[in-house]
Amino acid sequence: MIKDGIHLIDCKKGMRKIRAGTVDLICTDPPYIKDEWEAAYKNLAEGAGRILKPGGYLITYCGHYYLPGVLDILRTENLTFYWIVAQLNSGSKSLMHHRNIIAGYKPILIFQKNPVNPSNKIFMDVISGRQSKDHHPWEQSIHEALHLLTRFGSPGDLMVDPFLGSGTWCLAAQLIGIRHIGFEINPDTYRTAQERLTQRPLDLSSFGPCDTCRDCGSLDRCGSRDPHAGCEREAVTGGGTA
Repeated sequence: MIKDGIHLIDCKKGMRKIRAGTVDLICTDPPYIKDEWEAAYKNLAEGAGRILKPGGYLITYCGHYYLPGVLDILRTENLTFYWIVAQLNSGSKSLMHHRNIIAGYKPILIFQKNPVNPSNKIFMDVISGRQSKDHHPWEQSIHEALHLLTRFGSPGDLMVDPFLGSGTWCLAAQLIGIRHIGFEINPDTYRTAQERLTQRPLDLSSFGPCDTCRDCGSLDRCGSRDPHAGCEREAVTGGGTA
């Protein structure tokens, strides 16, 4: 069994070093570009079907154009579609030239390893945070990661990010007490992730409130151990989307 932490290794080789049925969550952002997306998601589907615990979740970003193909790849005998989350794009929007569409959101796919059981926590399927490209050109906001990790994971769980990048998912997991393993093949990007994960102090409140909590009026809850608990509170009482 590979140790917790991040590793400079190909994701396929890395996932093979993890014992079957030992992972609670896989959270990741694969490369969804023309020549790489299909192989990346096939590796992800194969690895997730083996290393996730029964009932474990796969949460992955996906490009709009390749969405039908990615859904087909991830639907396997072990993985069942659970939901799609829309991450609203803050700041500049992307123009999809092949369709003449300005994309205002990014799809996040959620699959569950059989058997399918609903999460015991309410989550919002339209989320937003703060745009961040400080560490990597494809970097995602940590606020979305925090929201989804607190909805589908718990402190002490094990999360794997096969496409580590600058380490946002692993950083979010570390902030809320979730164990993490990440794989990256680019040495420069790997060093960036190392620096982010070893900075001290790692203070959740330093990231500020997310737009999801701002929208549901729960600013007082951001920065707590469960930074999006307010979202669940509002949903239960009718102040948000359940």
